[in-house]
Amino acid sequence: MALTKVIGDGVGTLASATITSATISNQLTDANMSAGSVIQFQSSVNQNASNQQFTGSSNSNYLYGGNRPSRTYSLSRTVTITPLSTSSILYCVGVVGWTSMAASTTMGHGQIITRNDDNSGGALSDTIDNSDYPWYQHSYITSSNLYYPPETVVGIFSPSSTSQQTIKLRPYLYVEASAGTVTAGYQGTSLFVMEIAG
Repeated sequence: MALTKVIGDGVGTLASATITSATISNQLTDANMSAGSVIQFQSSVNQNASNQQFTGSSNSNYLYGGNRPSRTYSLSRTVTITPLSTSSILYCVGVVGWTSMAASTTMGHGQIITRNDDNSGGALSDTIDNSDYPWYQHSYITSSNLYYPPETVVGIFSPSSTSQQTIKLRPYLYVEASAGTVTAGYQGTSLFVMEIAG
């Protein structure tokens, strides 16, 4: 995008200059943004109270680069952001509003944030994975349904790029072979991404 800025010299003579998005980016990063400053903010929020359920069973794959196998992932929120500087970091916060789930043996649940994943569980650049087996195992906590509280995953990416980045919040359930197929449920979810000057 290019804009034309009209400049007056005070005596009736006008001149024009073209302002491009690159010019604006340079002004933001070079002149106005010191290390630690927030350059831009993107978010995706859904407070819909309808129950989102997904099922899964044991597997041996470390899907999406997560730190444990035997997880089945869902996709709740997606944010795209194009960094203005290669030295920026992306500060990410994801919240999953977990809800009632049937107690199952060897079952747990949690969430990760991914960067530029391929949407099929394969290779990706980066993952924020703060825990191993959260709420494991459900059957130790309760013998019936329990309304689990919302949980937050927080971390940073350092893409070293000014190309568009796709950030995803992925709730997951964990289960071992003895439990068979189990079901997890959540409701409202939020994903916040800030570009911070490096």
